[in-house]
Amino acid sequence: MTTPAVPTQMIILPIKATATIENVSTPDGQLWTQILDTLEAWPGFQRLYWGRHVEEADVTELHVVRDTLQQHYSLLSSPEWAHLTQQLTNLFTPDSTSPSAITVRHAQMSDFTPYPQGLGKGAPVTGTAIYLAVEDPADGWERVWALWTTLISRVRGCLGCSGGWVVEPVEGHPRCYTVWVGWESVEIHDAYHYTKDFWKKRVILGLHNLGWREYGHVAFTEGRSRRVGRL
Repeated sequence: MTTPAVPTQMIILPIKATATIENVSTPDGQLWTQILDTLEAWPGFQRLYWGRHVEEADVTELHVVRDTLQQHYSLLSSPEWAHLTQQLTNLFTPDSTSPSAITVRHAQMSDFTPYPQGLGKGAPVTGTAIYLAVEDPADGWERVWALWTTLISRVRGCLGCSGGWVVEPVEGHPRCYTVWVGWESVEIHDAYHYTKDFWKKRVILGLHNLGWREYGHVAFTEGRSRRVGRL
């Protein structure tokens, strides 16, 4: 059963591979912790998770889930965001020294399989792509993805599926859908693409869309959740 959609802010950062953000005892790690603290303190926080891009060592992806989409947009127009993004540039690669190098998207994310482990819930890696959906029929791609998740979830090494409509256009395309699938490893995921099972079923993924963008994997290994106060 598909879960209700949650507004998720997806922040793509050109953080250099040598930045020691995982180690809180280092200056890089302390700065990164301050940034996460700011994001957590903003109203509506539910959880955040982040990780390095497997194929692109100088890319880190940070997702933040809040109660409402408006809370995400309010943050983006705040002094806190301006300060946060300026501080982030200290961690960026030499050719990305401006806050303008940050990509921010929002998506209404749902889980399509029971207890998926992708997106910071335990999977070593999460595979992703953005599909450029066609407008007619309006629910065409949603039906395709729902069907695909019932098939892929049975594949060895798959650890669950999530996905949702992207709020903003991607490369000028107004209807985009981001998909995220947890895997035991990149190797297992890639190997599946060469199996007879995949080649027999891959036609499904070609329906009701104009192709995909930004295929890859993210190793979401760190996260935080909303702290529940004690009565």
